[in-house]
Amino acid sequence: MEVRDKLMGLKDKAIDSLGLWIEGRIDDFVSQNPGMKVASVYMKRGAKNYLARERGRIEKAIDNAALFICDEEGNIDSDMLFNDMLTMFKEMEETPFGKGIIQGTIGKGVVRFKLPDNPIFNLLFGNTGAIKITEADLIELKELFST
Repeated sequence: MEVRDKLMGLKDKAIDSLGLWIEGRIDDFVSQNPGMKVASVYMKRGAKNYLARERGRIEKAIDNAALFICDEEGNIDSDMLFNDMLTMFKEMEETPFGKGIIQGTIGKGVVRFKLPDNPIFNLLFGNTGAIKITEADLIELKELFST
């Protein structure tokens, strides 16, 4: 199999796994906030549409990362990669990020997406304040990616 074919397979697997993982996070969020059941349909649709819209950018990011994570034949050791990423994720200092309405922090083993405090977001998400992604969530992504 050519390097190009392996890389295309990696991109497809990554984006498909990410989509399944996001749906799982939404389901977990709804299980803790039952009032969000109706909104979860729209959250899943939005996530799916976002991944479709941003597919080209995600693929380009994977192409750029492949220079560092793939060997010369296009193979990747996903266990080692995820373990290294989790270690860095846990050890990095909390760092703010944001663009537009997406604001949050990453580091110390947690990604927090701050939810705006306005009537629309409060209607959709309740008074949750933030959505958190933890190391356990990323381990689930690793398992989806590895299957």
